[in-house]
Amino acid sequence: MENLVDVRGKKVLDMGTGTGIQAINALKRGCEIALGVDINPYAIRLSRENAELNKVDREGFFFQSDLFKNIDWIMEELGIDRFDVILFNAPYLPTSQEERLEGYINYAFDGGVDGREVIDRFISEAGRYLKRGGVIQIVQSSLTGERRTLDMLERYGFKGEKSASIRFFFEEIQVITARKVR
Repeated sequence: MENLVDVRGKKVLDMGTGTGIQAINALKRGCEIALGVDINPYAIRLSRENAELNKVDREGFFFQSDLFKNIDWIMEELGIDRFDVILFNAPYLPTSQEERLEGYINYAFDGGVDGREVIDRFISEAGRYLKRGGVIQIVQSSLTGERRTLDMLERYGFKGEKSASIRFFFEEIQVITARKVR
């Protein structure tokens, strides 16, 4: 939350919103509108409850979507052309078939065998929904490959950098911030 780019007056998409904390944070920091999406219907319900509990005074909307699958019609309904900022706390852990869990909880951490399955899908699609000069911020683990993320961002028209990190036992949690340059 402390590494969030300036969102004042901007349209923000919080991909994989979970509890809604980043969308709520953006609303409290003065964004024009925040849209939170998650594949997990329980997360959407919790996000709506958290927004109500936090008494945010701007417009926040929470919908179920598998990444960008439902975003086009949601944007149309809300009258949004493109976003200024897209946030993504990706499910980034490398996960073998044996480590997978039943139900929606698996989506919170399962990044596929190399941890990149969801991050790569996100990066390949995000530019379509972001204004030129807009920013994406991705939270990922060092286990998924900082260099791979930065290289892929560049291939898709972004200029990125690791803007923050914190070290834990076996990994570094990183914030990758990238601006859409083309």
